[in-house]
Amino acid sequence: MSHKIHFPFTAIVGQEDFKLCLLLNLIDPTIGGVLATGDKGTGKTTLVRALSQLMGETFPFVNLPIGATEDRVLGSIDLEQLINNKRTTLHKGLLTQAHHGFLYIDEVNLLNDYLMDVLLDASASGGYHLEREGISEWMNSRFCLVGTMNPEEGALRPQLLDRFGLSVQIKTSIEIDERKQIAKQRLLFDTDPTVFINKYTSEEMSLQQRIINAKENVKKIAIPEEIQEAVATLTIANQVEGMRADILLLKTVRAYAAYIGVTEITHEMLVKIAPFVLLHRSKEYTPPTDPNQEEQNNQDTTSQESEEKEETQQPSPQSSFQLPTSVQEGLKFSIQEASKKKEISLNTLDELKIVPYQAEKSREIAIIASVKNYLIKDKFTPIHKQVTKKSMAHIVFLIDTSASMAIQKQIAYVKGMLQKTITSHPSQKVHYAIVGLADKTATVLQEFTTNIEKVLDENYKLKVGGKTNLGSAFLKVYELIRSINSKTLQLFILTDGKANIGGQDPFKYAIEMYKTYLGKLKNTTVIDTEQGFVRLGKAKELAKHLQLTYRTI
Repeated sequence: MSHKIHFPFTAIVGQEDFKLCLLLNLIDPTIGGVLATGDKGTGKTTLVRALSQLMGETFPFVNLPIGATEDRVLGSIDLEQLINNKRTTLHKGLLTQAHHGFLYIDEVNLLNDYLMDVLLDASASGGYHLEREGISEWMNSRFCLVGTMNPEEGALRPQLLDRFGLSVQIKTSIEIDERKQIAKQRLLFDTDPTVFINKYTSEEMSLQQRIINAKENVKKIAIPEEIQEAVATLTIANQVEGMRADILLLKTVRAYAAYIGVTEITHEMLVKIAPFVLLHRSKEYTPPTDPNQEEQNNQDTTSQESEEKEETQQPSPQSSFQLPTSVQEGLKFSIQEASKKKEISLNTLDELKIVPYQAEKSREIAIIASVKNYLIKDKFTPIHKQVTKKSMAHIVFLIDTSASMAIQKQIAYVKGMLQKTITSHPSQKVHYAIVGLADKTATVLQEFTTNIEKVLDENYKLKVGGKTNLGSAFLKVYELIRSINSKTLQLFILTDGKANIGGQDPFKYAIEMYKTYLGKLKNTTVIDTEQGFVRLGKAKELAKHLQLTYRTI
């Protein structure tokens, strides 16, 4: 079989950050891979394929198509060996083939939920259990995950996003000379690939040797105490969760030092690599600074600035919150089976706990059962697998946190209702997200997650203030859900409906924005939070105009 020829890695013009991140993963595969997001046609896939050619036989390089079947990804039984030789032999899946190498997924944001869950499990534990008829075997699968995606085609699940060690953003070049050089290189390659590749043979070999040397030296590089302290300070400033970012910063800066051939790590190196680790983990990235330079420039004010910085980092005390005892029932919504169109209507969230698992025939053949049946009856009749499906739903809480929500303590009732809702069924596969109003606009307070502790924490921290821009909030919900299957999605709008900003007529503006961006949603409920003797009834009017389900707290 002829080896497919790819564009040489060293011949690619631009994309320096992406190149560096890939090479750092070659030096230290435990960094965990890289995600490249950017415009179409910027050569992301070309660069990744060029990496596989650069590596040669040193590293396994496996391409996982987004439409791959379960058997292809996890592995399957060799039917020919089973029938002819009465021996059970496993075909290795793509995840196993990628062990100690790279697993590449183009358009990773379009990967189906099941394969994404498998990837999360494998990347977390270094392998997975392959369960087939009569067989249960552990398959080693420790790999660097390389993904490319176009954000316009949908967002990536936060759980998978965090599994990428590094991330880079790629934009179309606006430099005339660079664009000319990119086009010229491609034309030369397409005209005569062999001649073009031979031109870069020495550069490719030189880079290979540089990587080999760096891999040998990376573990010899000591990490100074001041760099460790700077890393800890940086991750705290960026409010990242857990310790993964701290460890990755140290690994990556060490690999970078090995790559450039030095034995001492400096703050400049940390400044260089920090965005790769933190940009996709921090809501608002705060870059590192060189303390030596700060001390030189601010000798007279260092002490004062340090005290001010320490004060700003102290967490502000949160007011204690007691759940209202009157909030007793959960919200009504329907839940959908993950692989089917049918919806199951539920009266309250308490009933979600008793939704039965549904078993049905799969299109996949149960190999061992079918072969045994054939050997007994001397006639081949395919026996299909039985598939058990779990219920699943995507729930969005759009919460009006404007100043009017504090007048009659509506926000307290909202918090109580949400806590009751979320804690009613901790074992179900329900993905929650929270969108809140923020002054004159709206913001995503919590991306979709099944981690109820994170959702409860965001619910607890809800604060009121500012104006009500429902139109902006509906647009923010659209941005959040556009990559989610609308069949599993349900939106709860918790508001008093008193829109007072957005367009010339804020209320009409909100209606127009909903119809434009969310009009196709089938499951939206307006929860009227208005309290008191005198009520304007704006939330009810909103539900009536949009023909949405309406209820009060």
